[in-house]
Formats: sequence, structure tokens, C-alpha cells
Amino acid sequence: MPPSEASLLSKRGAPEPRTKPIIVMVAMAAALGGLIFGYDIAGAGGTFGMNGFKVHFGWIANDGTQLDSEDTQAMHKGLINAFFGIGATLGAMFNPSVADKYGRRPCLFTSTFTFIVGASIQMSAVNMGMMWGGRFVGGLGIGMLSMCVPIYIAEASPEHVRGKLSTLWQLATTFGILIASVANIGLTEVDWGWRLSYGGNVLFAIILLLSLLKMPESPRWLASKEKTTELREVLTLLRFEDEVEAEVAELTAEVEEERHLGESTWADMFVAENKMRYRLLLGCGLQMFQQLSGINAVMFYAPDIMGEFFSESVALYGTLGINTANFLATFITVYAVDKFGRVLLLVMGGATMCVMLLILGCLSLGSSEAIGVCVIVFTVIFVVSFAYSWGPVVWVVCSEIFPLRARGKAAGITTATNWVFTTIVGALFPLCQKASLAACFFFFCVVIGVGSAVAYLYLPETANLNILQIDTIMHSHLPSPTRPGLCSCNADGKTEADALPLTDAASVPAAVFDRASGSYQFDEPFSKRASSASRIKSSTSYSTFNKA
Repeated sequence: MPPSEASLLSKRGAPEPRTKPIIVMVAMAAALGGLIFGYDIAGAGGTFGMNGFKVHFGWIANDGTQLDSEDTQAMHKGLINAFFGIGATLGAMFNPSVADKYGRRPCLFTSTFTFIVGASIQMSAVNMGMMWGGRFVGGLGIGMLSMCVPIYIAEASPEHVRGKLSTLWQLATTFGILIASVANIGLTEVDWGWRLSYGGNVLFAIILLLSLLKMPESPRWLASKEKTTELREVLTLLRFEDEVEAEVAELTAEVEEERHLGESTWADMFVAENKMRYRLLLGCGLQMFQQLSGINAVMFYAPDIMGEFFSESVALYGTLGINTANFLATFITVYAVDKFGRVLLLVMGGATMCVMLLILGCLSLGSSEAIGVCVIVFTVIFVVSFAYSWGPVVWVVCSEIFPLRARGKAAGITTATNWVFTTIVGALFPLCQKASLAACFFFFCVVIGVGSAVAYLYLPETANLNILQIDTIMHSHLPSPTRPGLCSCNADGKTEADALPLTDAASVPAAVFDRASGSYQFDEPFSKRASSASRIKSSTSYSTFNKA
């Protein structure tokens, strides 16, 4: 097929995009997985200041006398978070096999049921060993959900709202954190209140299970399995009638690669063809920077951090204020992620986070109540900056930058990366905080600064593009210190390739997969906007996962 014909798949001249309300409802139901996760973050972290929890696990006596040393308590806190993270890492790595073979819906069902089992064990824990076991099983479920939910939402959503709907995972996560923070204020006064802090989100998990009975399968997964009848039924539910056949044709084109080359392997995730290795390293890097920014250390251990400056009761209210700001700021992303793009949000948010962490590190060298007030203020700004940028946007990017054939396994690897570093931060932060809270903030400051630079240089803008258009723009992107793609024009007043998704997404041609050669072709006019090196590549066929 001539490169010029590729433009047919880029929807040039298409009518104004429309969104059926049902797709928003489906995305919101799937995002309950994020609410479950968020409740766990704040719920578990809040128990460390509850006397009922401390007495039950032998940290203190009924009269408040300390029984376990502070070092032992710090180790227990770290392991509670670490076992959860280890389980989540394994869940994220295991789940692609289920999601790719049996479908996204069965994957969501298995994940949710696994979490319910783990949360039930935590609620009924009689000793710390049982708690750690429950945390591991619950982590398995959350890790599986965190891999599958963003993919399910991205695959079910039209391109023009994919970014907005994909942010619902993070929005639900922040809402779960807020709910648990409010609940902890009342539960801290009840001896058994900690049990609801660990297991109250079972209610949301049951709602998700019931919702799955009515939720459709992912259209892209159905297309990949050549289930054409079911695909049309699902698209009839999720799209307007006049859009169904066009999307069936588009999805069929997207899965030509998979039909020709067969099922992907784990080794295929690391090949150079179609920039697969580049995409994977970029996705894993963004997930790593997200966690090493210190956000989960702040969110999970906020009561402990506030406790260095205030009483435990005041610390809980300070934590509630932080979590409220976290939830409200996520709405910024819902509005901005498709309008202003992924890269700009990551760079702006990361720069602000870097400055706030530097200030927090300096403030933490003191310990007065006045300093504590300043810590709350700058922590709120830090959390707000994360909530509209590195929190939701990283999940959006990792759900959309991979080819369909590789998406399940690649998302599993990037999600597992997130959980590996979540585990490391969660396990080590209590001990590091005890040694020097200021040093922790300085470390996080350096990491998010580097992460923002990586996003600025290496992440092409993918807003409003379909999968085959993303292939094209990933192929053409070259790092540039001037990054004209952050605005609509370069110095010469000409529109740059990276800016096209924000100015005119339909101008980005879709890659065309040639079954005969097992290769992609790209529009020559588009490639001329890039450098000469990219232009040379774009004028020829580009092999993808070639197994010939």
C-alpha cells in the first residue's frame, strides 16, 4: 500500500468527535480498582497511629507503655508495606498472561477476587505474620488491577477522550485516599477501627465485581482474537451507530501485525524494531521516577511525618488536608491531559515538585510547630503538582504507547517496575526517615528533576492519537533540547511533528502494516518534518517484530 494511503487511517476530515455516556460509566466502574488501591494507601498508613492497632500487635501495652523498640516498629511498618509491594509486583507480572489469553474482563474479575481474599486476611489478622501474609495476597490483587484497569479503559475509549478517561484510575485512587483519611479520624478512637482501615475497601471491591457482570469486553482484545460478531456488539454499545463500521475497520488494521506475526514473547519486549525497546525503557523509567519522587512515602507515612511536628490527632487532620488537595487537583488532569498534552503536564508538575522537595528538605532540618505548618503548606503544593502530572499521566502514557500485540506484557513490565520501586520506598522510608527526613526529601528532589528532564527529551506527544498514529510519532521523535513540540510552532513558525497531536491530530498519518513483507510504512510528507536521519528511515519499510 502506498504511504499516501496510510492517511486514510488518521481520520482526516472526520466529523466532530462524540462520546456516548455509557463509555464514561464503564470507565468509572473499572476505575473502582483505583479507589480500592487508594483506600489501602491511606487506610494502612493511618493505622500506625492508632492505639488499638499498636496494642493488638504488641507495640504498646494498654496503659501506653512501649513494649517494642522504635526500630522494631519501624521494621514492622516497612514490612507491612514491603509485602504488599512484593505481591503487587508479582501480580503485575503474572496478569498479562490472563489478560492476553482470556480477556480484560476475566482479568479484572480475578484481580478483584484476589484482593478481597487478601483484605479479609488483613482484617482478621491475629498476629503480625498473618498481617504480612494478608498484605502479600492483597498486593497480588492490587498489582493485577493496576496492570489491567488502565489498559481496559484505554482500549475501550475513543481517542479524543482516552486521556481523560484513563486519568480516572488516578482520580479514583486519590478519592480512595481521601475516604480512608476521613474514616481514620473516627476509627482511631475505636479499638477495632484498624480492621476497617485495612478491609473497608472490600465493599468497593464487591461493587466492582457486580459491575463486571454488565461491563463489556475490550473492543481491541476482541479484535485481536478475531471475534468480529462480539466486537460489533460491544462497539454498538460504546459508540454511535455511524461510527461502528469505521472503528471495526480501524481495529482490524491495528491487529494485522498480530495476525501476521503471531503471539508476542517476553523477548519481543526488548527488540529494537518499531522502537519497542525504547518504548519499554521509557515506560519503565517513567514508572520508576513516579515512585522515587517520594509521593507514596508522603501519602503512606503522612501521619508519621506530620507527627514529627504535631500531636497524633493534629497530624491526622493535616493528613486529611493533604489528601483533599490531592483529590481535587487530579481534576486538573481530566481537563488538561488531552488539551495540553502529556509532556507539558509532566514537565510543569515535575519542576514544581522538585522545588517543593528542596524547600521541604530545608524545613525538615528543624522541628518546631511553626515549621510544621510550613511543611503542611509546601507538602500540599507538592502533592497537588504530582496529582495533575506524574500521578495520572504516567499511567496514561504506559497504557497507550505500546503496540497492541505487545501491550499486555509491556504493561505488565512497566507496572511491575512501579511496584518494585513502591516496595523499595515503602520498606526503607521508615528507617531513612528515622535517620534523616531532610535527606529523604533531597533525594526525592534530585530524582524527580532527572525524571522531568527524561520526559522533556524522550517522550513524544501522543495525545488524541490512535495506536497506528502513535507508531508513526514514536518512530519520528528525536530528543531535542529546544523541544518545539511543547508549543504549536517552532522558531520559523512551522508546525512541528510533536505539536500536531495538540494542534491537528488528524495531520499525523497512521502507520500501515504490510502483511506481505511484515513491515510498516510511513507517510513521506510527515517524515520530512523530522531530521534527515529520521527521513531516511521513514522512506523505507520499517520491520516490526520480524520473525521471518
